[in-house]
Amino acid sequence: MDGRTYFPDDQLAAERFDALARELTSEELAPQQAILIADLVRNEQLKDRLMADIAERGVEVRYYNGRNTLKRDNKSITALNKVQDQSRRTMMALGLIAREQPRPADDDGDEDDFNDF
Repeated sequence: MDGRTYFPDDQLAAERFDALARELTSEELAPQQAILIADLVRNEQLKDRLMADIAERGVEVRYYNGRNTLKRDNKSITALNKVQDQSRRTMMALGLIAREQPRPADDDGDEDDFNDF
């Protein structure tokens, strides 16, 4: 599977696809893997656009409500966090990063401290 199949008009995206595919496997990609890799590349493109918007407009955006000028958070920040979280989950599904291990609630190594409290 070639990156140009998914991104015929975007050379950079096709190169990102190919690099991720090589990192994942040296064999032929399964269609599900190719779709997940294409999703990762699209998320990366979206992330670049959102970061450019944040750099251009800042973290707060002014808007006008009748006579008043108000500020609100740039919605690109929330969208960026969601895209990054989705990318992380996709990378875990592909096995590119390790799955998060749950941490025990009491990690100081001794028995339950509740009775000593």
